[in-house]
Amino acid sequence: MARSNLSRRVVSGVAVLSFGLLNVVAPAHAVSGVQIHAGENLGEVSIDDTAGVINRDRLMDALDELDFNEPTNVAVYTRDGEYSDDINTKTLEFARKSHPEWISAKAEDYGDYWADGLLIITLSVEGSGDGQIGTYFGEDRKVTTSQMESIHEAGYDDFNLSRWTDGVIAVADKASAIMNRPWYKSPALWWTVAAGGGGTGIVLISSAAMRSSRRNNFAQELQSGTEHLTNVTMDLDETEIAAKTLPTGSTHAAELERRFADFMSKYRESFDSQAKLAAAEKKYRSSSRGVDAAKKFKTDAQNLDLTDDAIIAAAALYTRSASWEDAWRAQTKPLADDLAQISTLIDDVDPELMGSAAALASYRETATQSLESLGTQLKAEQIDVDAALDELSDLRRGLTERLDEFAKAQIEAYAENEDEKEEMRREMERSRYSTASQGPRGGTILDVLNPGSLYWSVGSYNAGYTAGTNSVDQSRESSSSSGSVSTGYSGGGSFSGSGGSSRF
Repeated sequence: MARSNLSRRVVSGVAVLSFGLLNVVAPAHAVSGVQIHAGENLGEVSIDDTAGVINRDRLMDALDELDFNEPTNVAVYTRDGEYSDDINTKTLEFARKSHPEWISAKAEDYGDYWADGLLIITLSVEGSGDGQIGTYFGEDRKVTTSQMESIHEAGYDDFNLSRWTDGVIAVADKASAIMNRPWYKSPALWWTVAAGGGGTGIVLISSAAMRSSRRNNFAQELQSGTEHLTNVTMDLDETEIAAKTLPTGSTHAAELERRFADFMSKYRESFDSQAKLAAAEKKYRSSSRGVDAAKKFKTDAQNLDLTDDAIIAAAALYTRSASWEDAWRAQTKPLADDLAQISTLIDDVDPELMGSAAALASYRETATQSLESLGTQLKAEQIDVDAALDELSDLRRGLTERLDEFAKAQIEAYAENEDEKEEMRREMERSRYSTASQGPRGGTILDVLNPGSLYWSVGSYNAGYTAGTNSVDQSRESSSSSGSVSTGYSGGGSFSGSGGSSRF
């Protein structure tokens, strides 16, 4: 059995020309005497041809010409297979054994998803013209089930003729066009534009619109980050004074002191980043690299803004300054808001959810009373700040535990099979563990000092449940029309990476 491995990085630029109704996508070679350059956004490529059916050089040359909408690493894995194989699971097993970098290393993903920016193409050859094709995606590159089916279908004709390399190229080509496709690359839009232009002329909207969209994103991220950094600058003196008044011997205060030790260096780094981004040229603002840098700046500045709020609030609480009661209300607001929103989860539930809904309603009452009592004890100095914060954390974790139970009940009630249950769990977990989906809860001491996943907010829960049901509904709609794509990983534990396989 032949086996080859290849890894390389391709860096190049691109300008896409589209001609009227009959030439929406220009060929990769020459058009009207103009030499079209190599494709863009292809990152690292790895080929594991364990079946010995791929012409590696021809595949690499073809991949070099593809235009990906966002920077994407491509992995091609071929294997000798059997009809009964579950190639989703076989791909996961191969990744865990030979390519652990294919699996997300993010702490919040717990090894349950494919790495961001990744496309995996698995070809399982069972005989002449027979086998299975699978495609797997990082969560930032995932596609719908119907889109995945169209990606697979792109290679069927070649696969059925045992043209294995051509089939893989066709699959990669289709995937590159669909993954992270912006609105202005929608096929429906191209037909509308072409028809409106009478099928003549050169359409330059694609590359121009992409650059314009990136510049807008760059500007928005830079503006948001600048606003946060301005807040930090305005509060800088107060933050420094507050940090010096934090008491020694306090667990929470000691951790905030450690955070402040890095605060000033991170502030200076963010200030330098802001200046560089503000002075960036149009070309950099139009690039995905520039947008990523602006997003990082925004996130760093936002974290600084939340941290200084927590330090100032902690100083007010520990020193019993005139604003300590306002500071305490800020600490309790996330839980108070969650308790007030529980009704959005439990009103008008189906009969099978009545038990878990009642548990949430009961907890809302007891937690509300406990929260009020906690404030009264703190005001009467019957409890110190550390103990009050610990009890507040316990109350928020208690709500999280009950949301966990309610989620299990809702998934059981809505999903019709194990694949759908896993699909819903995946979306709800991503909403809970992803800091991006949670959004900032404010600069409270507990939220700054603890990972966002420790406390599940009702808003994040609602977003996750909606995403889960929408994903299941979409899969049902796709399967009712074709039913050809198989998803899920048998024996994969909690692994929930996007992707699936089909037969040809």
